[in-house]
Amino acid sequence: MITMLEACGLRKTFTLHNQNGVVLNVLDHVDLDLAAGEMVVLKGPSGAGKSTLLRILYGNYKPVAGAVRLRHDGEMVDIVGARTSRVLDIRRRTLSFVSQFLRVIPRVATLDIVKDQMLTRGIGDAEATERAAAMLTRLNLPEQMWGLAPATFSGGEQQRVNIARSFVAPTPLLLLDEPTASLDPVNRDVVVELIETTRKAGSAMVGIFHDDAVSSRIATRVMQLSPRKAV
Repeated sequence: MITMLEACGLRKTFTLHNQNGVVLNVLDHVDLDLAAGEMVVLKGPSGAGKSTLLRILYGNYKPVAGAVRLRHDGEMVDIVGARTSRVLDIRRRTLSFVSQFLRVIPRVATLDIVKDQMLTRGIGDAEATERAAAMLTRLNLPEQMWGLAPATFSGGEQQRVNIARSFVAPTPLLLLDEPTASLDPVNRDVVVELIETTRKAGSAMVGIFHDDAVSSRIATRVMQLSPRKAV
């Protein structure tokens, strides 16, 4: 199996300056290996560091210690110490973060938001339009909404736009932060099918899912995290 991600010795603390400098040990010596075609679901109570771990893997948080190596252009790159330009290139072509929230872009149509990732990777406009339309249809977003900016959409509709954007041309690595949280059962099942299809096609994923039925359906492996104590 091809290793896509190696995280070793990750440690992350947060200092609460407004609470007499209390230091929270959120993650302590966390290791994670991920191969192509795997889905690791993170489990643990609130405060166990699940979202923090995803943000470290994406390069948004810098750990106090440890390394995160991702397979990018055929080599393992440590995203923790990488230059900003390298991190941006990794996110453009190798690594995606799929959250339950869409960062709404004012006055940009839904269809254009979904097409953007493909155009950035060199896919032609006609093909990008066709694939974006097919994905929005699959996610039950009516065609009359495609020309509208999603700022006025419901939370579930915005979430489906975000999922369409991420799965219409999935990267080799995906980090999923509750992507089914705001969805009704019908659309949740569509998203679960998308995740399963993408994984079977070879993408590697790490995700947070509080719905046990969804977790048991998609997980190839479960990683349990436990809350750390304040120092």
